[in-house]
Amino acid sequence: MSFETTPHPLSSLQRQALGAAAMLYQPPVMRSTHPADGTLRFGLVADPQYADVDADVPKNLYYRHALHKLPKAIATFNRKPLDFVVTLGDLVDRHWSSYQALLPLYETLHHPHAIVIGNHDAQVISDRLKSAHTPPAGLPKSYYQFRLSGYRFIVFDGNDISLYCNQGNGDDRQQAQAILADLQARQQPQAELWNGAVGSDQLAWIEAQLQQAQQLEETVVVFGHYPLAPHTGHILWNGGELADLLCRYQVRACFTGHDHRGGYVRRDNTDFIIMKGMLEGAEEVPFAVVELLDGVLTVRGYGNEISRILTKD
Repeated sequence: MSFETTPHPLSSLQRQALGAAAMLYQPPVMRSTHPADGTLRFGLVADPQYADVDADVPKNLYYRHALHKLPKAIATFNRKPLDFVVTLGDLVDRHWSSYQALLPLYETLHHPHAIVIGNHDAQVISDRLKSAHTPPAGLPKSYYQFRLSGYRFIVFDGNDISLYCNQGNGDDRQQAQAILADLQARQQPQAELWNGAVGSDQLAWIEAQLQQAQQLEETVVVFGHYPLAPHTGHILWNGGELADLLCRYQVRACFTGHDHRGGYVRRDNTDFIIMKGMLEGAEEVPFAVVELLDGVLTVRGYGNEISRILTKD
């Protein structure tokens, strides 16, 4: 079983087509092997979803506002002694050119940065890969892990099997169509075109990571774009299966975005936390700083993000 940090590195064709946006697929490089004072600290932001388009006021979606909201979060992160920062997907809403405006903002971030690819990112990237080369390069896989002493962090890719995949991904898109049809037939709430699934290879890789972490007595924290619980219209198509796997191995917490309203549920000893979307609201700037020490998970919410103190038992 593979324990590779990045099982699917970008191909030369994908890297060439993505240009500067190839950095979206790079795992963070840790500055140290240990949290500075024994307390793990990281920053979280979800769904900036920038686009140079007018706001959809009835839906409370303010696409251009990411350009002044995100720097506020980054400025706060830079004042904190964080081990890393995670963006939980949907950096942009549409248009390949949106990355040219948004990515430079992250150049001011002083901490290692882990990026999750959201559904809007996947659509924009897949369209770029289709237009840049014939036949198209497949949508890259974006699951990986990184570690600090005593901790393992797993980023899962909910676009692994999705309608964002193209002919360069083999039969992944056909698998997605079959999964969606089955969910629709069973009237499952997550049977939406804009969700996706974790494929069998990725599930096996995740379980291998969990097994190794268990053997090494590491605390595991998981990051993704699509929620796994509670069971709503925004969860991963096979979110229940992945949630069961994480709970079986006593994963400490799973942080996701995608559902801009945010949310929280505990299953067994695993906390499933959905971050509020930065896109929502004209002025609200939701983000969080998380601390983990001796099993106590403290989420300090900023803006309209909810603060939580979550004990292990």
